[in-house]
Amino acid sequence: MKYRLGLDLGTNSLGWCVLELGDAGLPISILATGVRIFSDGRNPKDGKSLAEMRRKPRGMRRRRDRYLGRRARLMDGLVKHGLMPPNEAERKALEHLDPYELRAKGLDERLSPFELGRAIFHLNQRRGFKSNRKVDKGPDNDSGKIKSAIRQLQTRMEDTGSRTAGEYFYRLHRERKPVRARLHGEGAKANYDFYPDRGLTAEEFDLLWQKQQSFHPGILNETARAEIRDTLLHQRDLRPVRPGKCTFEPSEERAPWALPIAQRKRILEELNNLKMRERGQPEKSLTLAQRDLLAGELAQRAKLSFDQMRAKLKLPGAVTFSLESEKRKELKGDETAVRLSKKECFGKAWFGLHPETQNAIVERLLDEADEAKMISWLTGEHGLSDEAASAAANINLPDGYANLGRTALWKITPELEKEVIVYSEAAARAGYHHSDFRDGEIFDALPYYGIPLERHVAFGSGEPSDPDEKRYGKIANPTVHVALNQLRKLVNALIAKYGHPEEVIVELSRHLKNSREKREEIEKKQKENQQHNDYYRQEMAKIGVADNGENRMRMRLWEELNHKDILDRRCPYSGEQISLNRLFTNEVEIDHILPFSRTWDNSAANRIVSMRWANRIKSNRPPHDAFSSNPHPKIVWEDILDRVAALPKNKQWRFQPDAMDRFEKEGGFLDRQLTDNQYLSRIAKTYLTKICNPNRVWVTPGRLTSMLRGRWGLNSILSDHNRKNRTDHRHHAIDAIVIGVTDRSLLNRISRAAARAEEKDMEKLLDETPEPFPGFRDEAKAKVQAIIVSHKPDHGRQGALH
Repeated sequence: MKYRLGLDLGTNSLGWCVLELGDAGLPISILATGVRIFSDGRNPKDGKSLAEMRRKPRGMRRRRDRYLGRRARLMDGLVKHGLMPPNEAERKALEHLDPYELRAKGLDERLSPFELGRAIFHLNQRRGFKSNRKVDKGPDNDSGKIKSAIRQLQTRMEDTGSRTAGEYFYRLHRERKPVRARLHGEGAKANYDFYPDRGLTAEEFDLLWQKQQSFHPGILNETARAEIRDTLLHQRDLRPVRPGKCTFEPSEERAPWALPIAQRKRILEELNNLKMRERGQPEKSLTLAQRDLLAGELAQRAKLSFDQMRAKLKLPGAVTFSLESEKRKELKGDETAVRLSKKECFGKAWFGLHPETQNAIVERLLDEADEAKMISWLTGEHGLSDEAASAAANINLPDGYANLGRTALWKITPELEKEVIVYSEAAARAGYHHSDFRDGEIFDALPYYGIPLERHVAFGSGEPSDPDEKRYGKIANPTVHVALNQLRKLVNALIAKYGHPEEVIVELSRHLKNSREKREEIEKKQKENQQHNDYYRQEMAKIGVADNGENRMRMRLWEELNHKDILDRRCPYSGEQISLNRLFTNEVEIDHILPFSRTWDNSAANRIVSMRWANRIKSNRPPHDAFSSNPHPKIVWEDILDRVAALPKNKQWRFQPDAMDRFEKEGGFLDRQLTDNQYLSRIAKTYLTKICNPNRVWVTPGRLTSMLRGRWGLNSILSDHNRKNRTDHRHHAIDAIVIGVTDRSLLNRISRAAARAEEKDMEKLLDETPEPFPGFRDEAKAKVQAIIVSHKPDHGRQGALH
């Protein structure tokens, strides 16, 4: 039997419909339809991956386990070599000895073997910080504060004539001063008085051993020293983070954006795509000479504005570029070259290095974890001074990875450089097809997605005995991972019953082409948002706060507390004033006005900044329920209403007694579906070509589905009115039915009409659209009303009950 499969694939739902096809290849009846509901692999409170929530506690447990294991191995070594008594009770008795006194005394006087063992064991407890350049960077890292505190400790040791950190700490200990590193203050102003360094621990161990070896030559031999020292100073190598696979060479990892070859490819690709526009003249590309001139400029600067480009090319001001807009005023240059060519690093000499040499240097900067080794290599191999090598070793290179690996980059970039050609043509000349990866293989059933979607997943173990997810790797996005697994189970069940589908249609969430007025409105709004974000970055930089999405959101919500008076921005609940500095402390947090668990509304309109303690009292309740009838000494409901008057209108109503009723009438909103849906639909389309002719799998825009659903009166199946009822999961099946009957001819006709239309109301475009087949609505209603919604269990009986 020939049938078409319609799929409404969302981030936590899967509506499906099986349509029988007649001799003409058009739907003639609905065979079956249904809905599958599943969790999206994220925490509903903040949208973070559940894997991330598990990862942090697991990391803490592992660090603790490694510490306990190292301590046990050290104790075994000390016992083995006669530096600790084998009897546990005797070892316990050594705890009363002052380890700081032993560490200082052992530099000059004889210690008993057990006293030396007690000193070494204490060194392990306080062995200090060891820098790792690969993880010790970024605004949220404490390594800068720690390194500064280490330098302070070294200075104090020199000033007091202390040979080791232990001797210095013993001086403090005798004076009853703190000997533990403590963080003082909060945020950017936080600091340590001092901090021990792993190198100081190594030096102290060597001095102690050398001195005590003269007193105990038989016990303190070289074998014992090597074994104990290795255990004491051991640091596990970081497991490398493996990026995704190269688009064209899936056996290779993607190359870091920081590589000069990747920066060069990005610049050339963008310039080759650039078009010049002059009034009354046809659009044209840059000439090779023009392209090379601009590429040379971008290779030595962070950015190049379009005005500067016009000046460099000696073009009249009326000429515009295709990428130029109110939102975009410039092209990005070679970020790696800009950073490494600073005078405190390589200086202008960077530009005189051969491209392969530049890439080799950046590769080493990305891979080398030991700062001392990195500095030594830069001074020895490239003749940098110690200061320049140190600056280069600590430079922050661009983050992220390109879509291509090193092999493909070195093949495609020269082709982009030879002529002004687009990326697809350069890829073809290098022997690749830029988008078609179909191999024509049709499987009996959908396999685990990591097998056919090899280019989209991270590297797996490759071990046949491992589960598929571990063996082949998986997509990092948890929402996509869960949805594809659910899609596989559904499709394979349908294949088992009906055979392979003749055609498959997946809904792709995207808007139809906007009118000219809508495009201008969107562009204006984007420009305003960009200006606001630039202002937030400037203000946060002044107080040393990291520039990230959460902090910018805090700034936005803080402004909304009172746009008119910056000195009267207060917590809406408690009335406590929130200053700019206080905003970024742990005292203040972002709260959902109406509970997220009940509304799933994560929009800015449903969020405010408030005092943490007041939010704890509010808990998971609307403000009116929490405070209107529950008096608190520091919270008065009438005062809350006074402060709410300064909030934007779209927030004020959420403090009213009927806020939840109003929200439920207007409908909720899950914002992450907008970000996950489009990528998910595209991946699903590629996946489904493994059980259906690739030319018979296509996507349809969600807006078109909505219009057709209303035109055919399908919304009223689950509602008293012809409006979509999102509270009933079966609406996903209705969408799947509409998706399934939307053939390509209808899609093309509606898309062309929508592209031409300037009116905002496009419903009229469908007035003459007939039902797909006689009795369509009645059949759809009968099938939908018979649906029993299927829910995927979140976990088995071993999981939490609630």
